[in-house]
Amino acid sequence: MTSNKQTPTTLLVARVSDVEQRKALPAQQKRLLDYAKKKRWQEKKDFIYIEFDETAFKKNRKTFNELVIKPLHESTKPSIVVFDKIDRFSRDSSSDEKAALIRLCELGKLEMHFPSDNLFFHKNSPASDKFRLDIGVSLAAFYSASIRDNVKRRFEEMLSKGIWVHRAPIGYKNIAMQTDILSRPIKDIVVDEHRAHYVVRAFELRAQGMPYDMIAKELVKAGYTSRKTGQTKLTKAMVEKMMNNKFYYGVMTHNGQEYKHKYKPLIDRALFNRCQLVKDKRKSMKTKWDSLDFNFNDIVRCGKCGRSISSFRSKQWVYLKCANPQCDNPNTAESLVLGSIEALIKDITLPEGLVDKVVDELKKNHDDQQLYYAQSIESVRQEYDNIDKKIENWFERLVDDRISPEKHDKIVEALTQRQEQLNDQLDVLTKGNKDFQVTASYLLDLVSRVEELFKLADDGQRSKLIGFLVSNLQLNDKNLSFTINYPFNKIIETKEKSQNDSDSSLWCG
Repeated sequence: MTSNKQTPTTLLVARVSDVEQRKALPAQQKRLLDYAKKKRWQEKKDFIYIEFDETAFKKNRKTFNELVIKPLHESTKPSIVVFDKIDRFSRDSSSDEKAALIRLCELGKLEMHFPSDNLFFHKNSPASDKFRLDIGVSLAAFYSASIRDNVKRRFEEMLSKGIWVHRAPIGYKNIAMQTDILSRPIKDIVVDEHRAHYVVRAFELRAQGMPYDMIAKELVKAGYTSRKTGQTKLTKAMVEKMMNNKFYYGVMTHNGQEYKHKYKPLIDRALFNRCQLVKDKRKSMKTKWDSLDFNFNDIVRCGKCGRSISSFRSKQWVYLKCANPQCDNPNTAESLVLGSIEALIKDITLPEGLVDKVVDELKKNHDDQQLYYAQSIESVRQEYDNIDKKIENWFERLVDDRISPEKHDKIVEALTQRQEQLNDQLDVLTKGNKDFQVTASYLLDLVSRVEELFKLADDGQRSKLIGFLVSNLQLNDKNLSFTINYPFNKIIETKEKSQNDSDSSLWCG
């Protein structure tokens, strides 16, 4: 782009729509300079050449106004502006820029030349020339609209085949494969092996409740670099965009419409949904991630206003306070409420010698559990197959003109969403089928040693253990209330029913 602070007499203007089209500027420049030579402006050096890239469809053509319209308005004598073609001037017949230059022409302050269209427009131009100018602008608009329609149809075709039509998100990369010298390169999207594992790690951290800005710091610390510059820049906004992108589990979104893509997913839908639950939870609790570890980090809510309860240290003591400065719930020493958790831990500790007996009983009943999972999995698969048949039936109705395309799309979308839910349910059942016995044994081993583990754990580990044992923790007037999670509540009930610790029949039951 070139400009001059002096008042112009003649402007030679070359314009393209974007940076990628700048290779067309030299050809425009040559034609404009040839025209200047023909008019003998070159001999007097009585012109200014301007080139820039800016679409003609912007509502506010900032560059065009700054380099063309402003100097022409400020000129104290009649001026000339030369565009190679009419479409380099405008593609919008109603644009303010077109109206401004036409007005200058009508006032006798400007002449417009379009060499390639053989058109010279000025104050005294006949109606036929004004008609040619208007038709030229309208044809340029029609040509651009036709191109957009073709691109749109092409995009729709590609999207229906699972092909992404935009830049690949972080964790993937766009490539161009050259099959042979004569053919054009084939464009595709593949997993970016250098960055894909950072994306997976980001989702795992988010599922644990970590905020976006800390995830960004963790990834940079682990070695993440930008694919464009090789720098370590990763912002909170970039991580948030990543966490909300369904592309990572197999669904791409274009203009509000969702399509299944053909590329390898980096995560499963279940992990994505867990991250969305974290988003909803953090939004409702209005809390923030604290880099310091406390016993009640991010697990207690105010019993009066519902906001989160945070911890702070004052000298050698730790206190709990409501995040709402307007709330009258008093600050509470952590030591006052920690005793109720320690008492609970003593209550849920299994008596010695019972763990092995209960685990043996679990093994006996494992066949029943296997049958439950098998029946549940079969039921889910049956419903999934039935939905396939329904989708096929609705398509036949569409083909036979028995329903409208809009109704067909709405029904099929609902059925497809149900199939996605069934896929998630099947994933949970399959994992549960494999992990049932291991998890049960682990829980029993945990409750047999929970008191010892709680004493040896640091504050961060204690917070996780408390959140595992109880839920719905609320602090109200220095009193902590909570709900004991299953199966630990059953352990306490069994203890109350058991006359002595050796009553293994009751425990195994």
